[in-house]
Amino acid sequence: MVAGVLVVLPRWCIATGIINGSTRGLLELRARVLDERQLAERQRVHALAHRISVAMLFGVVLAVGALHWVGSTIPAGALPAVLVVALVTFWLMPLWTAGLTARDEVADDVIDEAADRFATGH
Repeated sequence: MVAGVLVVLPRWCIATGIINGSTRGLLELRARVLDERQLAERQRVHALAHRISVAMLFGVVLAVGALHWVGSTIPAGALPAVLVVALVTFWLMPLWTAGLTARDEVADDVIDEAADRFATGH
């Protein structure tokens, strides 16, 4: 298990850094440094991640119930692994959701050009 963690950890760090870079630190920055649009985006990401996590946990409960219904049980040794996977998924779901739903920001030159057109009436 330790070898698995040592193999996955560097990849996880790199992937997390890439996702944080693509979301421009949406989930890592303090709320006071974000503008209203970014705060709204952060709230949207957290809400969506919460809905996905609840749906996944509900699916696990249904699967365990189905196993119980057919007379099978989950081995006791698998329970810690399942709990760790559930914890990591619940913990990282906002980051994954932010990375998958990240929107491109409008470039400053496009905003400046639109403001100039509005100011000149063209």
